[in-house]
Amino acid sequence: MSATIRLPPALLDLTLVRASARLHFLSSTHAKGPHVPSAPSRRWYAHQSVAFARLPTPPAYTFSDGGESDQSFYNGRQRRSKEEAVVRAEDTPMARPMSELARRVQALEVAAEEESALDPPTYSESDLLTIYEDLLALPPENVSVINADAIDEEAQEQEDISLLNGVAHRLLGDADALDAASQYHAVMTRLQKIVAALHTVRLSAGFIPTEDQGEASILTNKEWSSLVRACVRAEDSSAAEIVLDLMKRSGTPAVEECFDDILAFYARRGDVADTERFLHTVIGGTPTERQRDLHIKAHIKSLPPHTFPTTALEHLHAYEVRELAAPQRTYTRTIAALLSTRSGVGPAHAWDLFAHMRYAAHPVPDAALYTLMISACADPRDPQPERALDLFAEMTLDQGIAPTVETYAAAALACGRSGQRRYVNEAYRLAKEMLDANRDAYGRSAFRPNMRLFNALLEGAKRVGDLARVRWLLAEMVKESVQDGADVEVNDSVMMHVFHTYASYRPPFRRGATVLLDKQAADASQPPAEPAQQATGHGDEEGAPEATDPDIQVTEAQSSPTSDTNASHDDAHAGPPEESSSPRFSHLPPQTPVDVIREAKALFARIHRTGPHDHSAARPFRNVQLTPHLLNAYLAVYSSHTPFHVWGALYRTLSAELSVPRDAYSYVYALESCATVRERTDRADALVLADEVWAEWERVERAWRAGADSAAARTVNARLVERAHAAMIRLLCLTQHVQRALAHVRAFADAYPPGLLKAVPPKAALRSSRTVLHGARPLVRLTSAVGVPDDAVPPLLTFADVRLLHQCLVAAGDRAGLRYLGWVCKAYEGSLRRRREAVLRAVPGADGDVPQAGGAR
Repeated sequence: MSATIRLPPALLDLTLVRASARLHFLSSTHAKGPHVPSAPSRRWYAHQSVAFARLPTPPAYTFSDGGESDQSFYNGRQRRSKEEAVVRAEDTPMARPMSELARRVQALEVAAEEESALDPPTYSESDLLTIYEDLLALPPENVSVINADAIDEEAQEQEDISLLNGVAHRLLGDADALDAASQYHAVMTRLQKIVAALHTVRLSAGFIPTEDQGEASILTNKEWSSLVRACVRAEDSSAAEIVLDLMKRSGTPAVEECFDDILAFYARRGDVADTERFLHTVIGGTPTERQRDLHIKAHIKSLPPHTFPTTALEHLHAYEVRELAAPQRTYTRTIAALLSTRSGVGPAHAWDLFAHMRYAAHPVPDAALYTLMISACADPRDPQPERALDLFAEMTLDQGIAPTVETYAAAALACGRSGQRRYVNEAYRLAKEMLDANRDAYGRSAFRPNMRLFNALLEGAKRVGDLARVRWLLAEMVKESVQDGADVEVNDSVMMHVFHTYASYRPPFRRGATVLLDKQAADASQPPAEPAQQATGHGDEEGAPEATDPDIQVTEAQSSPTSDTNASHDDAHAGPPEESSSPRFSHLPPQTPVDVIREAKALFARIHRTGPHDHSAARPFRNVQLTPHLLNAYLAVYSSHTPFHVWGALYRTLSAELSVPRDAYSYVYALESCATVRERTDRADALVLADEVWAEWERVERAWRAGADSAAARTVNARLVERAHAAMIRLLCLTQHVQRALAHVRAFADAYPPGLLKAVPPKAALRSSRTVLHGARPLVRLTSAVGVPDDAVPPLLTFADVRLLHQCLVAAGDRAGLRYLGWVCKAYEGSLRRRREAVLRAVPGADGDVPQAGGAR
């Protein structure tokens, strides 16, 4: 409890009055001398005298019955002596606060009586429901900042057609037979004649109107704008500029909306030359925020996809130097272009530009930019869930910005891709918060889960092997996809996540941990089955959910794990799986590896049977296309839960029979699966299959080194090359082909010599790390030169890749092989160290040799 007891003011006054009166009485009774109050008492009495002083009332002049005046000197002395002897109760200091307290209590009693006298308001059920609906009404849907100024194009087009029809009838008379293209051309021709005639009349009359006098306009501003938009809609930019010239010659003031429409047309096409020409020659002067945004947008659109937007960044910082900061949507668009690049420099510079924008232009980001930066934390190469959650808390708690569905999905994706269970659980908590935090009076959520949220949750569940949640998410997506107007669909990306979860799932039943009992004792211990269960094979569970897909029957439980483990894996025949007549999925996850394969086969058979051309709403897998990524995920299920010979037979035949080409990941996954085979007896078969895969991989690798533009070569990168060679070297060592593995290392060193690592790519001027307070580059950075990943590193081998080969050479006593292997590892290590030092010492704008063939592209 608190050391100070706080009482109401009236009760405190009453307590002090009673205590003071008691002390005064005791002192006046027992003290021999006159009573002298203490200093606090004098102050309290002075306060009371000031607070409760009253004006004296003059007494009326009357005479007593004895004929003597009551106001005579004698009577006055007697009255004063009596008044001094007896103090009136109403003038005591104790009575005045008590009267104040009584007055307050009386006022409360009067208010209570008046309130009880009033009739309380009555509300019907409908009135209460209306109030409840208003209190819990869902806010309007959030609009993206980039599209905040966008208008309904269809409504605008209808309005423009109506205005142009009116102009055509007014200037041309009968214009019903003209189409849209001929109409605006005819109107422009007529306007040119009118403007030329008007100009001739002015010259002949010698009349030059001033700005104060003004003149009658041929068309209104709305009609001019509609005519310009009609030209832009027909992609006739020259006609739109002619309309602007007619406006100027007719004396109509320039309309900024017309300039923006033409500039937006050039920006959408990525026409930088026409954009800058229009800015300097037609508009002139200082461009507006909208025009600056369109200028930088033109530079971004002019570049190929996934290209670093150098020119856009230069113009963005040039506007900052002129103290004409671009709007926030421009920074958002530029950061999005940086994040879409396929190099590590792009995301690093995006974070630097984000920090620079908050320092130099816009301190508080909007919802769209916050969402974009949270999604940048979900980079699969380096997920950052802590930074994503910090940005989400800053957005919602510190800045008070309401999150959108995309914000929740981006934060969930960053948490899911981390692969840590605590962050995966945080992703599901965010999804639950999104659905439950904003509900109306009828329980309807303000947000509906979209594809990004489902994919984010699947990303997290597959990394921790949570098959139960993945099966539930797939059922929810199937249920959402069959509804009218739903934007959720089951596509190949979703099924890839599902198959990856089946591959990472570890069934709880292990045959090695099973205790075998005597068959007779086991039969005696089991109770007799019910007749209904004997007939159907399973009982009906009360309240069991209905199956969403009519072709898949949901049962309560599968067969016993012991019987399933005794089944053979050879039923996984080579080629596309055939769907059984009634595939069954239990409410429980698969308990054995055989159950996992059975469910995966049933799902893949449904995908193969439906096909991409079946658009029936009753088929939930109609949008799933057979891609190399989907086949790789399906093969990963077999690689994790079946013997090697079953997986190998499926790998040889699946792609050919489904007519789906393999990509670089298909070969690398196959080589790594062969190198990590579990049984020693399967290593010889694994080497045979690896040799077949390696022959195909060499053709793809040579095409990549030559710069060929093939489908498989486009998916190759330096890190995949390293993984393929490391897997092959390991498999050769496991099969006792040590000299062949050493020859493989020599071939790799010849193809990718260590000297290639010394070539450092040039450092851009925008990546300068020198501290300045003013300049055309980011002034504040969140990433240092060390934190920027170097994607141009050519393929190399480390000691971890050849550790097994080193052990085999030591066991064989091959000193020459050990010396060569040591030299190769040290050469790559030293070259990589010197490359790192050169990158840190690189000067912006310095020339450098960029590795071409043999290096990472």
